[in-house]
Amino acid sequence: MDEKFIIKKYFMPLANGKDSLQLKDDVANIDVADEKYIVSNQDSLVMGTHFFKSDDPAYIAKKSLRVNISDLISKGVRPYGYFLSIAMDDTIDENWIKLFSKGLAEDQKKYNLTLLGGDTVLAPNGLFITINMLSRTNDTIIKRSSASCGDNIYVTGTIGNSAIGLYLLKNKNDNLGLDSKDRQNLIRKYHLPNPRLQTIQLIKNFASSSMDTTDGLINDLLVLAGTSGRVFTIKKRSIPYSVSTKKFLNSYGDCDIALYGGDDYEVIFTSPMKFEDMLNEYAKKIKLRITKIGKVGNLSNHPRIYDEKHEEFKTSNYSFKHFK
Repeated sequence: MDEKFIIKKYFMPLANGKDSLQLKDDVANIDVADEKYIVSNQDSLVMGTHFFKSDDPAYIAKKSLRVNISDLISKGVRPYGYFLSIAMDDTIDENWIKLFSKGLAEDQKKYNLTLLGGDTVLAPNGLFITINMLSRTNDTIIKRSSASCGDNIYVTGTIGNSAIGLYLLKNKNDNLGLDSKDRQNLIRKYHLPNPRLQTIQLIKNFASSSMDTTDGLINDLLVLAGTSGRVFTIKKRSIPYSVSTKKFLNSYGDCDIALYGGDDYEVIFTSPMKFEDMLNEYAKKIKLRITKIGKVGNLSNHPRIYDEKHEEFKTSNYSFKHFK
């Protein structure tokens, strides 16, 4: 396959906005006349770490977009467009590219995105995907650093599905009594996170600090606590799990896989107590599941996370590290 052929046939149809210059140039020309800010984030996905070669290329495309969309949603801004860089070895054929671009097109429609540009290169081995996503906005972002003492701590959706889905993929003969429906529910959560656009307005209206859950709930709560310089207290029994995850944990016996495993791409946020009733009412109105899981405490030179028994959450073997 030729780079220009791939771009013209599969990626140019995705770049339908004028800002992309129809991918005929080496730059994008983004009109920001009506907005005050450009908000940007970037994530890379690597075969063997974030996805497997046997995965559906459409799912790989959607996951690549959604992990970036999740970042922007947690800041209270709406994604606008993205740059795609993809490096692939010679085992990737045209049919793979066709399915991959189909997945991109479906999620561009779902999230109202456009492709702005990027790069396509040959890799010596494997598949590497980098997405740089942009938002144009008049609103300031909700930072990680602005939690206040007495704020409630919330999480959207449920926790642990993706990490357990990955476990089931790697341990195909170890179902722990799960039926095929529960197994597929959990595996699908690993393949396809589900950031929700309706979360954006909730974060803008009610959050004092916010981030998405990439590296595991407890690990990310520690980041949020550390950035705000505060102690967090988390109620373990309040942490929300899906029905399928509860079934798995009842057999598996170790909740750390759900608490530390990562790849949930839900949103954790803090919100002043005075907003609690309005926040719950708004979440119900937009049909978004949120769960209050703790409280923000005092400023500290050594931010920590404690449970309701004041026992500190420690590190876990389930915590993912890029460099060990």
